[in-house]
Amino acid sequence: MYQVSVLAVILFVNGVQIPLSSPAILEGQVTWVPVRAVFQELGWEVKWEARGEAPFLAWKAGWEYTAPTLTLSAPGRLDIVLRVGERRAPGLEGGRLPAAPRRINNTIYVPAQLLRLASGAQLEWDNEEKALYINAPPVNEPVPVKIEQITNNPPDWVNNLVVVTGEYTGWSPSPLDPATSHGVPVTRSDWTIHDDTGSIYCSARQPHEGSLPISLRPYEDLGRRIQVTGVVRLAQRGFPYLEPVEITAITGLPGLTCYLSTDRGRYQPGQTVVMKMTVANSFNEPVTLQFTSGQTYDFIIRDGTGLKAWQWSDGKVFTMALQQRELAAGESYEVSTRWTVPEGETKLPPGLYRIQGIINQDVSAYRRTIAITASD
Repeated sequence: MYQVSVLAVILFVNGVQIPLSSPAILEGQVTWVPVRAVFQELGWEVKWEARGEAPFLAWKAGWEYTAPTLTLSAPGRLDIVLRVGERRAPGLEGGRLPAAPRRINNTIYVPAQLLRLASGAQLEWDNEEKALYINAPPVNEPVPVKIEQITNNPPDWVNNLVVVTGEYTGWSPSPLDPATSHGVPVTRSDWTIHDDTGSIYCSARQPHEGSLPISLRPYEDLGRRIQVTGVVRLAQRGFPYLEPVEITAITGLPGLTCYLSTDRGRYQPGQTVVMKMTVANSFNEPVTLQFTSGQTYDFIIRDGTGLKAWQWSDGKVFTMALQQRELAAGESYEVSTRWTVPEGETKLPPGLYRIQGIINQDVSAYRRTIAITASD
């Protein structure tokens, strides 16, 4: 039996004191809490696996000894696996605990800091009353967000579960985006997702370590439409990224790859912007694109306020006949155009400009951002 001289601690969860059959304790500077009682109060499921509890009996029976484990599960979150006596914690941000879980009088205790690391809980200590106040977000469904919402206010989203819908952009960061201009947050295998508002990294550390999301290929599947459910984390350099929990492919016409790219990211007056849009059918069945006229694509460039600076179709005449184009499974095609940045009296103000690519009313590309700078 583990013997330790401790002080009992009162626990409050979201303002309400919770009854405990085994009290929380204070030992030195560390507060220990009974893991099952506290995490179940926050809506987590706690599973205990006691196999291998007796090393001698396991050896005598010819079994391989494994330490007793606890698995903490919550909807849409990575399972956190804890072993008694070990600081390593798969599924937890950082992968390690400040102190190893331990057993006291048949109750498993963990350091209170686990609540902050696992659920984003805020911990407040009242030294006079020897009470710990735990303010934790409820375990619920993920919140659909735009990437810009996360990158504009990272502290508001840290440790929250979100859903981001966008296109897979592999290992290609955007130098103009604050969330991807700093380099990868965790490993060189981290990848990016892009929507109409910006780009963000996703950690490659997934439930199946080292696997690519839904078997996406680094280059061939650029632009593949996906939905990422993940927890927002902060890199050491302070910018946000996603720790994916679930990744799914978008199906139907909205899931067609429609990937817009430019030859560079920055341009000066008089330089030419080369735009290319790749349309690909990544499904196992053919799809048919419908067009209401002879116009089968368009490119539009707008400034930061949304004011149109240029449109490819302006001044062009198209037939009014209905048209269609069938894409076989795995088939793709490209359309491209060029635009010279105005100079002289018609030059545009320096700043960020967004390019929009359109195929038809059902299929369009996520906007790309370019920078127009002043002349040297």
